[in-house]
Amino acid sequence: MVQDMDFQYTKDRIVLGGKHLTLLDDFVIGFIRVLEPHTPYVIVSGYVAILFGRSRGTEDIDILIPPLGRESFDKLHATLLSEGYEFLNAEDAGGLWEMLRQHMGIRVAQKDRFIPNIELKFLKDEVDRRVFSGRVLLDIPGAGLYISPVDIQIAYKLYLGSEKDIEDALYLYEIFKNDLDRTELKTWMETFRVRGDDYGIEL
Repeated sequence: MVQDMDFQYTKDRIVLGGKHLTLLDDFVIGFIRVLEPHTPYVIVSGYVAILFGRSRGTEDIDILIPPLGRESFDKLHATLLSEGYEFLNAEDAGGLWEMLRQHMGIRVAQKDRFIPNIELKFLKDEVDRRVFSGRVLLDIPGAGLYISPVDIQIAYKLYLGSEKDIEDALYLYEIFKNDLDRTELKTWMETFRVRGDDYGIEL
């Protein structure tokens, strides 16, 4: 649990000292170190809750990046291959780029390992752009990762509505309830047309 860690929160930065890095964390950190020289990014969805100690499995880590031109993507593609990653989609570099342009996700894993994998997507709409522009730097031992703003994450997880997603939302709310900007959270709850009353989420 995050309560057992050295936890400091501001709107733009979260410091999480004392976190024990898992094999999944190591995988994500390694991928980000390869990705970051090519493009900024933001990590979204279930892995955000896992970073803060939520105990649940996941097979993929969702990462959003701004749209890349073909030449820039080709460089990223070549770098990932040279660093021991492979693309799980059958397409070549051109086909993968076209998939991204059509707002589809492409999957990247360490060579000969299908799980865990990264699902990489281009920003596609205003919500994605707001998530990206409001991304938060999470400082963990030995690394810094950019993650989705917590208020958007809570509202979006409630919107998705599966049992696992709701549990993710409530987990994050319990951790950050004393630090959240309630006005911002209310705005995103209204954007996604969800309510938190039944779950004890107070606005």
